[in-house]
Order: sequence, then C-alpha cells, then structure tokens
Amino acid sequence: MSLTGLPNELLEHVIIHTLPEGFECLILTCKKIYTICVPFLEHHNALRSQFHRFAYNPGDPKNLDHGHITCAWDLIARIATEPVVARYIRHPDFGWDSRFILRRHWQFEPEDDIPAELNTFFADSAHLKEAKLDWHQYHATIIGDLQAPRYSQQAACFLLTLLPNVETLRLPRTWLPDSASGKLLDVIIKKTKNSQSLPWNTPSLYRTNILDTNQSPAATDLFDLAYACPFLALPHIRTFWGTSCAAIRDTHPSKGLYPGSFGEALVAVHLLSSCIDEVGITAFLKYTTHLRTLVYSHSTKGYHDAHTQITDWNSCKFVMAIERAVASHLEELSISIRELTGSLTPGTVSLRGFQRLRKLELPLELLACNIAAAATPRLSKESSVLSNISSESQQSNDGVARIGDLLPASVSEISLRSDGRLDHAKALEEMFQEFAALKEAALPALKNMQLSCINGADEEYKKRCNKLNLEMEVAGVHLDLVSSLAFPTLTWDGDD
Repeated sequence: MSLTGLPNELLEHVIIHTLPEGFECLILTCKKIYTICVPFLEHHNALRSQFHRFAYNPGDPKNLDHGHITCAWDLIARIATEPVVARYIRHPDFGWDSRFILRRHWQFEPEDDIPAELNTFFADSAHLKEAKLDWHQYHATIIGDLQAPRYSQQAACFLLTLLPNVETLRLPRTWLPDSASGKLLDVIIKKTKNSQSLPWNTPSLYRTNILDTNQSPAATDLFDLAYACPFLALPHIRTFWGTSCAAIRDTHPSKGLYPGSFGEALVAVHLLSSCIDEVGITAFLKYTTHLRTLVYSHSTKGYHDAHTQITDWNSCKFVMAIERAVASHLEELSISIRELTGSLTPGTVSLRGFQRLRKLELPLELLACNIAAAATPRLSKESSVLSNISSESQQSNDGVARIGDLLPASVSEISLRSDGRLDHAKALEEMFQEFAALKEAALPALKNMQLSCINGADEEYKKRCNKLNLEMEVAGVHLDLVSSLAFPTLTWDGDD
C-alpha cells in the first residue's frame, strides 16, 4: 500500500513524526498530503520562526509561548510542555542566558511555577543517571539559582541533553563548569560520540559543527580555553570561534586543558582578543590534524588583579610552537596584536617550515625581531634551538633578514599590519632589499600583498610604502596599501 492509501488518521500520525525535519518535504509530495498537512502548517511556521535561531530575550517569562524565554530553565520548561520544540532549535545563541532574569516582576515559587512534566523530565534523564548525579539534588541546585535569582550552570548544561539538531552552538557568556555540570557534559560528549549506535530520536550534539564561546573582546573578559575543549571533542566540530580565550602557563587555571583528545575534526580556528602562550597553543593544537585555518589576535588580559596580569608576549616562541604542531597541513595563518600593554619578548622567527601555507597575515613588529637579531653578531644558543633552523636560512649571507628568508615559498597572499612607526620603515627597507630580483627564487607563488599605511603613519614610513609599491609592480606582485587598521585585509575560512 502506498503512503497516500493510508487512512487520514494514520497519515496525521505520520505527519506528526515528520515534524520538523521532514515536514516541509512531505507537504510538497501531493495534493492529498498537502491538504492533511495544512492544519499543522501555521504552528510549524510559528515554532520554526521562534526556535530555529533561538536567543534569550526579555519579557514576561510566564508567557513562554510568545517568546519570553529569559534563561535555560524557561527553555527547559517550554520543551517539557511540548517536546517537539527541541527539534526546531538549530542555531541557538545562549549568550544572554539569565541576563534578563532580574527583570522578572514576580517571585519564583517552586510549588506554583514548576510544570508537572519537569519533575519527570529530570527523574527520567538518562544523562543524569549515567553521570551518577542525584536528580533531586541537581534539580534543587537549579531551583536555588532561580530563587536567588542568578545564572544556573546546571540548567544550561542540562538543556544540552535535550537538543538533537543543533548545528551552531553559542555558549552562555557566563559558562563556568563546576563538578556536577562537568560530569554531565562528559556524558553528553560520550553519548554524542556513540550516537550512531543509539536510536535515531536520541538527543545529542552529533550535528554540531560550529562552536562559539560568545565572549566580549574587552580586556577584563576572560574565558578559560579549557572550558571549550570538551565541546571540541565532538565528532563534527569544524569551526571554533573563541573570543577572549586564555591559556597561560603557571598563571591561568587551564593546566593540561582537556584530559582527552579534542579538535580532530577542526578545520578553522579563530582565537580573537585572546591571551595564549606557546605552552597553551601547543596543547590546544596537539590533535588538530585537519586544521587548515588559524586566526589569532593577541590581547593582554587581567586575571584576578593587576599583580597577576600577563603583559609581555613571546610571539616568536608562539609562532614556532604553531609551526611544530601544524606546519605540515596549515594553509591560512593570521597573527595580529589587538592590545598589548607590555612588550614583545625579543627573539627570532622563521615560517619556512610551513609546507602548505598559502595565506599569511602578521604584525610587522614580529618580522622586525629578525632585523634586530640579524644586527647582533651572535644569536643565543636558546634562540637557535627554539627556531630549529640554521642561521643561513634565517638570513642571507650578507646578514640581511630578507622577507624571502622568513616566509615559506608556498605563500601567495601576505598581509603585514603596522602602525607606521619609523623603525617599521627601516624594517621594510631591509626586508625588501633586491626583492624584484630575488622574488622568483624565494617567493615564486606570491601574487598579492597588503600593507598597512595609515594616515597617521610616520612620513618616512609612507615614503617607504610608496617606494615599495613601485618595486612590487616590477616584481609582478599586486600591492594594496590599507589606510586603516580597523578593517580586515584578508578573508579567512570560517568567517561569517
């Protein structure tokens, strides 16, 4: 018997089971099925409009049917009363979880305000049972947070056990794992990895391919990179956006990051306004065997007080750590400095070890470190071992640190960012000596170059930029002089 031969009562049950994933395809199959689907269409469209790209918002939380969901508990309650809601959530932004909770004009009273379905929801949770967490205690902790009122980490984590179709996940800005939520998250990750052996309707984060820590880039905001690592162990996470992430040896609590492997599926990583040293980036990149794009912008971050603030940054060691971890497969690399209250630690750096790098963005002061090193008669033994390259490959025989000696031959696009200082003019002059004559041998793939030349730059720097423009034309390279540091000069895989 064909589908259309079934009685209408049975077809209605079939339609209910297609919501929401297959409903829009089913409704277009034939006139008969379309007619039976019509009564479901308005409600389907309403749920899709509200939950497909869900975000918390202010309003009367007693009226959850009209979008007034202010925290994870509200959304859990909404799902408890209509479970299909969870299946509509594809691209949730949980960033402002509980931000609007203080606007409630009513006092939370557990006896009156907990839907009857919720107790069963928690009592029957397979995730809580596997995590060996007492549901009464877990539930009571959430209630205590609501009565405070404050953000509930337990509620935010429990919500993730209910969602089967999430593709893009933006974490709450106040995400701060504790013992109970950490155990529950471990179970969520474990179940997701084994989801192919589970029933089709079992909630998991199997479809999730983008993770966003959803933090502010402000210097006072800080997100321990270790908190993101469990999510990066999900099997299909391809893009990670981490703003204000921190991983600093001996200062920040993230010592070993995540104890298991993570990041195997990552293709693009954007660590923006972050504070990470060479030890932190080494641990983070350990398993990223498929990584193609890495974008990092450095920002000085305050930890607990001014006495524990990390001010200096060893950018040379940072770059060499990246090279050791992903040089064989990385294709796009951007390193920039958003805010540095200290200084760059002196050293030398070379990117010649990157085998497949095509697109590269660097602060000019990073390459200028090699200019200073080339002027020093003898490099320290530590620098030589760290860079793992011979002095001949760091600079030409005449002692000049030319651009072709520092960058890999595979690069086709380069962006150099500078605030136009006088010493940067001198660095440009030295790095691009005899560039036209040496270009084909050193950088044969180079086609395009972007160089910062802001309005407030030193006059000598501007003159050097204009001169370089003529030299690039002779070498067959298109040079674009960018007048503002505020605008990105290149685009990267994973950009919105």
